[in-house]
Amino acid sequence: MKFLIVAPRFHTNLYYRAKALQDAGHSVRIVVLYKGKSEFYEGLKPMQVKLSKFSRFLIKLHAFFKKGELKSAFELRIQSPNKEFKKIISIYNPDVILLKAYQNALAIKTLRTAKKYKIKVLMLTQTPYAHIKGSEFLFRLNIKLFKFLKVHAYITPIKLNYEVFKNFGIENVFYLPFVYPSEISVIKKPEQEIKILSVGKFQKRKEQILLLKVFYTLKKENYPLKLCLIGEAVNTKYIKTLYNFIKKNNLSDDVCIETNMPYDRIKKEYSKHDLFVLPAYNEPAAYSPVEAMANGLPVICSDQNGTKCYIEEEKNGYVFKAKNEGDLSEKIKLCISDKEKLLKMKENALISAKKNHNPAAFEQAIGKILLK
Repeated sequence: MKFLIVAPRFHTNLYYRAKALQDAGHSVRIVVLYKGKSEFYEGLKPMQVKLSKFSRFLIKLHAFFKKGELKSAFELRIQSPNKEFKKIISIYNPDVILLKAYQNALAIKTLRTAKKYKIKVLMLTQTPYAHIKGSEFLFRLNIKLFKFLKVHAYITPIKLNYEVFKNFGIENVFYLPFVYPSEISVIKKPEQEIKILSVGKFQKRKEQILLLKVFYTLKKENYPLKLCLIGEAVNTKYIKTLYNFIKKNNLSDDVCIETNMPYDRIKKEYSKHDLFVLPAYNEPAAYSPVEAMANGLPVICSDQNGTKCYIEEEKNGYVFKAKNEGDLSEKIKLCISDKEKLLKMKENALISAKKNHNPAAFEQAIGKILLK
């Protein structure tokens, strides 16, 4: 079959889903509107389509009022491809479009084009809400529009999204966890100093500063620890805050910060550590916990992370209360106080990854969904 993946940008969590389809013998092409610094698509070549003139005009107008370095919600919603987009679809003539766009101009443009050419669309979602700006009525209208535009099925990597949609009455929704190939067979035993890893863009929402505060407290309690923070440098002011905290509290020998590290190098960092901590809040569906578990690392994340559903408490990790320094500290202690327990959790994490996040299972599930 011929698959076309359409997304604002090719997020890394798409890579192994696309690769699973490709490895099974399917043809896979990718169309994006822009590219980020931390993407990985070895063996795949995303085609970047320019924005329509109207989208570019609105974005330039918005730039006069914009605050911050990241793309705003408004910019993401009004991005629409130019005429080249339709041409690509008509020439490639895919059997299926995997659409990672939701409630935005790209989604509408893709669905209209797919309906014209009678192409099945699988919409990738990761929202825990059944409302738009608090309005259930608007959400219902949106779903009716998607039904009219022939969305074949909704696919989500988080259980809460699946449950919310099901409870709302949407039947064509399927839960398919993120996938990542686990290539290790031997678990690294914790050494005297336990090594903690955290991967995420350097921005306030990712809460690296919270993790640093907890780390400092644990060091004062004489826990033998090292910490490595890896991420894309999207907010230089925030990174400076982290460095100032490290310097002020004499943590330079115990904490490393790595910015804009290539993804193929990041993948190798996981297996060098013992525990993965993602302190972020307002996290729709983090992919890094899957990468960590596939490398034999138990995971601690906040209760505001959509993929917390991959964590089995006390078995392969813990979930802490978002923004709660004390709770995060306690959850880390539960992992590091007993090295035998930590080793068992590392083994459980790997077992969980191989069982629940196998790329081949994604391709098989897609085939079944397309037949429904």
